[in-house]
Amino acid sequence: MIRIVADSSCDMSKEEAEKLNVEIAPIPISFGNDTYMDGIDIDADKFYNMLVNSKELPTTAQVNPLEYIERFEEVAKTGDSLLVITISSKLSGSYGNACMFRKEVDYPDIEIVDSLNTINMMKILVREAVKKRDEGKMNVHEIAEYLNNFKKRIKLVAVIDTLEYLHKGGRLSGTAKVVGTLLNIKPLISVIDGEVRMIGKKPGVNKALEQLMVEFDKFDRDPAYPLIFGYSMGQDTMNAFINKLKANHDLGDYEISGIGPVVGVHIGPGACAVTCVVKEGTE
Repeated sequence: MIRIVADSSCDMSKEEAEKLNVEIAPIPISFGNDTYMDGIDIDADKFYNMLVNSKELPTTAQVNPLEYIERFEEVAKTGDSLLVITISSKLSGSYGNACMFRKEVDYPDIEIVDSLNTINMMKILVREAVKKRDEGKMNVHEIAEYLNNFKKRIKLVAVIDTLEYLHKGGRLSGTAKVVGTLLNIKPLISVIDGEVRMIGKKPGVNKALEQLMVEFDKFDRDPAYPLIFGYSMGQDTMNAFINKLKANHDLGDYEISGIGPVVGVHIGPGACAVTCVVKEGTE
């Protein structure tokens, strides 16, 4: 049996994880002295309600090493295989920790994949791992190799509604925050090579969504994979973007998913994201 473990930044619901037989390792979220485990004692609704009422920015930590160590030791005893998929190593130390503790267990059938992604991008990668596991044609090492190639095809673009949390997190100066707020600037971001990068900025939601559509159109989307639209707290911006896309695109199947606490710490409420898979060879 191949066991699959992913950290909670993939924003996979408990129901889907149980259905797909995926184990979720929670990432800690701290508000001051109070620490919560993502997906266990804090969910997106509770998190954003706390976030907007908090004077200080909450923090995230790495997955507790025991989440990995115990599983490493279990599969070494049972003879199962283990596939661990982590949030991008450029966004968290969880991948490095998992690799470090992996070396302590003398057992060959353990693979750790750096997703170089997060939220819905990582969710797509986890689903792909499940598909390959359930097909039964690949061993854990072959699945890991496949995922390391497939992850390059997963793309995301997003609009952030507020500069407040970029400023609180030290990614934006106070002056830039004040000026940007006065001008109603909306940053556009993407995840590129495992890093969150700003790819543009526009004044006002409408212009930002128009530019988001331009960025989305750069992707040669593979229709075999549904779009995933993401939102943080409110869905108004996301709904406006979906309506704009529908006017000029055949969206096919798509789904809507809330953006959880791990990324919500940095983007705040009101963000809108779209994730897709591009055709092989166009990444």
